[in-house]
Amino acid sequence: MTAMVAWLIIIIAPQWKYTSKIIQTGIIPILLGTVYLYIIATSYGSIDGGFGSLQEVGLLFQNPVLLLAGWIHYLAFDLWVGSWELGDAIKNNVPRILLIPCLVLTFFFGPIGLLLYLLVRSMRTKKFLAHDNF
Repeated sequence: MTAMVAWLIIIIAPQWKYTSKIIQTGIIPILLGTVYLYIIATSYGSIDGGFGSLQEVGLLFQNPVLLLAGWIHYLAFDLWVGSWELGDAIKNNVPRILLIPCLVLTFFFGPIGLLLYLLVRSMRTKKFLAHDNF
């Protein structure tokens, strides 16, 4: 629910003074990461599965605790990416009307939303890389 509230803040109130304090600081992904760390530290290694193949990952996700960890992993990273998109859009004057579909897709489909944002950003700014320092 925390991630959902954060996404609503990003989408509905990107310029709100608390958006930068709540979202752009990364505090929610940090909290989610802390929960993720706890779950992994207390569960990993004692359960079948691994990351060597798709079949091993499937075994990990058969365990409800590690399935929760996987979900938290996605929530944290997608929110981090959405926060970056918001900050980058503000910095590069990407119109909110173009940003909103990117954020919604990032929330639901992670990399697809990021790809759309990078496309919109490159069309608006003529910058083709995600980071200006390259």
